[in-house]
Amino acid sequence: MVLLGIIFRKSNHAPGEDVWEFLSVLGVYTGRSHWIFGEPRRLIPKDLVQKKYLKYQQVPNGDPPHYEFLWGPRACVETNKMKVLEVLAKIHDTVPTSFPDLYYEALRDQAERAGLRGTARAPTMTEASAPSRAKSYSSSHI
Repeated sequence: MVLLGIIFRKSNHAPGEDVWEFLSVLGVYTGRSHWIFGEPRRLIPKDLVQKKYLKYQQVPNGDPPHYEFLWGPRACVETNKMKVLEVLAKIHDTVPTSFPDLYYEALRDQAERAGLRGTARAPTMTEASAPSRAKSYSSSHI
């Protein structure tokens, strides 16, 4: 979820360098086996990209070539931007509305998903400003 949050915060496409830098802050370094995740240069492509949680692609016209991460199709099916934002808010000991741009994007995402199901409804002002009641989920390695 945290990796999806990084991507979400970076306008839905995070430069590879930012992802690797974030992982190093967590004590996960390339070329060094982590006690939980193993070697990250294998974890990300083998587990997260191959299983379609993340997309890893070359940025067009990059000179020198560089890569970026995006949400993969499986992540889009199994979670949504509001859930990811709730996790980010919990990490920062705040509420999702503390990140207004991300919050409104997450609301749009929810409305689009609801529209696909035929039940779109805009939240009331009370719902939009109410503190999140995010449940604590056991974290996957996303």
